Amino acid sequence: MKNYFHHAVLLLILLITGCATESNSGREAIPVTVYIPEPSMISETVLAPCRLEAGSEAVVSVSVSSVVEEVLVAAGDTVLGGQRLVVLRTDDLQRASICDAAAILTAARAASEYAHENLQRALELIETGAMSAGEFDRIETEAIASEATYYQAVAVYDLSSTTARNGYVLAPFDGVVGRVIATQGSRTQGPLMSIFGTETIRAQLLVAPGHIHRLKNGLPVVFITDHFPGRVFPGSVISVSETADVVSGLVALTVQFNDTTSSLIPGLSGMAMISLETMEDVLVLPGSMMTFIDERTMEIFLVRDGNAVRQIVNTGIRNGISYEITGGLQPGDSVINLGHTLVSEGMQVRMVAQ
Repeated sequence: MKNYFHHAVLLLILLITGCATESNSGREAIPVTVYIPEPSMISETVLAPCRLEAGSEAVVSVSVSSVVEEVLVAAGDTVLGGQRLVVLRTDDLQRASICDAAAILTAARAASEYAHENLQRALELIETGAMSAGEFDRIETEAIASEATYYQAVAVYDLSSTTARNGYVLAPFDGVVGRVIATQGSRTQGPLMSIFGTETIRAQLLVAPGHIHRLKNGLPVVFITDHFPGRVFPGSVISVSETADVVSGLVALTVQFNDTTSSLIPGLSGMAMISLETMEDVLVLPGSMMTFIDERTMEIFLVRDGNAVRQIVNTGIRNGISYEITGGLQPGDSVINLGHTLVSEGMQVRMVAQ
């Protein structure tokens, strides 16, 4: 009887063990796709609505009472420097226009000389390390802008005598006609129209105050718009407010785009993308492959020897849905892409084509 009971227990153990082995061996591997990261580049960016403005603008005016005989251009027209804009009839136009142009030229020359003196001092300071690169970029930008203003004033002065003699108002530089105030047959004294320069375009942006300590002059910016699908227009930050606006709570900054194609015009709307920081030769993963643990820690699953292996990774800067991986991942690792939410540590997986 004793031997019978002993044999029965052994048989039961074998049956249980056999069933367990059969159950484990019958479990199918979870199909997954994998992503193998390689060193690349990532930039942390800020997006802001953007409406373009003219970097340079001239208001074409007449300082003495005149009759507008003919308006030769309309708003939105592209004009060249020296092109006829308006035909006037007046007696004392010559002396008045030349005096006005001379005054503008004198002020522009003084501003340009002052800006270039500042630039020379800045060159000495940055060579000794006594000035930041951002501050130097701001001073250099001001010097360039003041020089452009000076040359525009020279053009206005050169054209003023010709305008006075012929009764024509001429475009002071290449640009686009803005608002046209002059109307044919009317008597006028003052502004006739505005001309916007197209080589330099600016925009005023508002961004969240959380970025205020990272915003600085010289940061790269790109402008994108539905009017030019697929095209990217580069630029840079030229000024940043030191405090947030008391009403909106946002930080104001000015960006500038140098468009040599003359595609950008004042009033065009789109989005500006500011690059706060760029990292090169780093591993980058989309957030869709990871499970959030805390602000800088994520969970991923790797494939090793046909099994899922849980791995904790550290993250750095973020661009949209992508993250810089600063620790826990090596180039060439097989990161589970599709299927990472279905597996657990040690589970058998089967890689399939994506």
